[in-house]
Amino acid sequence: MKVKDIMEPIKNWLTPEMTVREAIQVMESTKRGHGLSVNGIVVLDSAMNLVGIVSTKDILRLIIPSHMYFEEHHSHIDWDSLRQEKSVLAESTTVNQIMSDDVRIIAAEETLLRCADILLTDQIRRLPVTRSDGKVVGIIYLRDVYTALTKLLIH
Repeated sequence: MKVKDIMEPIKNWLTPEMTVREAIQVMESTKRGHGLSVNGIVVLDSAMNLVGIVSTKDILRLIIPSHMYFEEHHSHIDWDSLRQEKSVLAESTTVNQIMSDDVRIIAAEETLLRCADILLTDQIRRLPVTRSDGKVVGIIYLRDVYTALTKLLIH
């Protein structure tokens, strides 16, 4: 079985100039085959070349104050002012400021075993899939690789 057999085709993407607010809206409106929103999305430049990827973790790192990671009790936090502050931050921060630009890719013709090896070795949850000219045509997810490979084991 090959990556192209189970990859999710690209439906939407981000551009480096988009705001984080716009990125959130695109991610929420982009549904996977199972109907849930995507947890990561590719960033393409004007020539449709891959320049990065943004995940829900990248966005959470921006909007959750770092001091909150270590506090045991959050009852003293003024959530309204925090929401306003982070809303302004989401409007003023661009995708290229939060995206990961060191992105592993995989060819559409590659095997699922090679894909699983990359996902596990690099401890990542998704890989952009490229065709022979290097253009992104899809994304393959760890969950989908798991599902496909375990079905092969039990059937």
